[in-house]
Amino acid sequence: MGTNVYQQKIAAPEFKVRRGTVKCESGLTLTKMATAIFDTATNDSSAVSNKTVAAHGLGVFLPIGAIVIRSFYQVKTTFTSATSAATIALKVTGTGDLVAAIAINDGSNPWNSGLHGALAGNYAEATVAGDTAILAAARAAGSYIGPLSAEKELTATVAVEALTAGKLALFVEYVQGL
Repeated sequence: MGTNVYQQKIAAPEFKVRRGTVKCESGLTLTKMATAIFDTATNDSSAVSNKTVAAHGLGVFLPIGAIVIRSFYQVKTTFTSATSAATIALKVTGTGDLVAAIAINDGSNPWNSGLHGALAGNYAEATVAGDTAILAAARAAGSYIGPLSAEKELTATVAVEALTAGKLALFVEYVQGL
């Protein structure tokens, strides 16, 4: 008997979106997922150590017109600093628009190993009698970021004190707007 077609492994080339001009067109489209790694063992896009107190470009850019509809991050290695007072913020366009600056020793454990939600696409929905689908859609759209007027680099900002360890993957889902 032959190998089941569903059991065959298929080799595929690595897929990355190139930077440059992107436009919105009529027809069917897919959402895109930007993935950026922030690792204290490496340097940022400007060749500065990711451990330092600074804004660290992650080398992943969203195009002009992008509309961020959802975001989250996975901490692989828990973040640490000398006194655990370091803060980290994640952004697309403005300070903390994905994750506001919060200390690594915060009781909500945002920088501990595991999956964590970010602001874009994660809105607090009140369940009030009489709420409508339109109201729910308005709440969701209010959490979106964009459309971007210029290309933007995903950024992690470290403040208060230098980091000693930590690694995360940031996932930013977007559609290409006008």
